[in-house]
Amino acid sequence: MGNRRRRYPTSRRLFLMQVNDRFLGGLVIVAGVAVIAGTLGFRELPGQQFGSSFFPRLIGSAMILSGLALAMARTDTPWLAVSQMVQGAQGLKVASVFVAVLLWVFISPHLGFIATTALMITGLIVIAGGRVLSAALTGLGVAVLLHLIFSVLLRVPLPFGLVERVIT
Repeated sequence: MGNRRRRYPTSRRLFLMQVNDRFLGGLVIVAGVAVIAGTLGFRELPGQQFGSSFFPRLIGSAMILSGLALAMARTDTPWLAVSQMVQGAQGLKVASVFVAVLLWVFISPHLGFIATTALMITGLIVIAGGRVLSAALTGLGVAVLLHLIFSVLLRVPLPFGLVERVIT
């Protein structure tokens, strides 16, 4: 065995980042502590053997134990290895998804759900290499479909804008 490096199958190389188990274990420990800390303000239910904080604390404890197991694992891999997929032009395409979501959060309260979602989807399709007309039609169709599902069927309040004023 010795110092041979493991070779991963091709499908494994498609991940954006490979994170060291110790780093991931530390994150899981922090998340477990946060879950337990979040239950400190929960009130006890009268007449119940287990309060509302019992199961979240149980899950938080399991997360801490799992994180400790990961953090104590012996590994010689780097803390964080970035795939070639996020370098160069491909990296800009990946970053555009995060930028689009941030822009959607800030623009949708002013422009409305349908218009902002249609513009976001259209932009992402064009950045990925799609044609403008088919991207615009797809973006508009998906935005209207999502609006119907969430706003009409599920009655989720969505950002209201000019397009929503016209159709309602």
